[in-house]
Amino acid sequence: LSPGELGALADSTNEYIGGREDVTPIDGIAPAGLCSALVLIGAYDRRTGCPVLGVINEPFFRRDPLTHRWQGRYHWGVAYGDTRLCSLSP
Repeated sequence: LSPGELGALADSTNEYIGGREDVTPIDGIAPAGLCSALVLIGAYDRRTGCPVLGVINEPFFRRDPLTHRWQGRYHWGVAYGDTRLCSLSP
């Protein structure tokens, strides 16, 4: 695909605005607060509307116990033609 054939999207949660760090995870999933804040950036085929690639960033994944600084992580995926790849692939 050429750049002109792609559409872009971006989305994020508003959980970082409150800055809550005291939310207890339920079954390993944070229902609110900084640990549930996500940023999504993606691209799609403008002709078909099908997603082509995406990246999700978790900027507040966990706090380092020594430095008390937040550590982030990200996941990505690509789906175009017969190509299917993601950061969670073995």
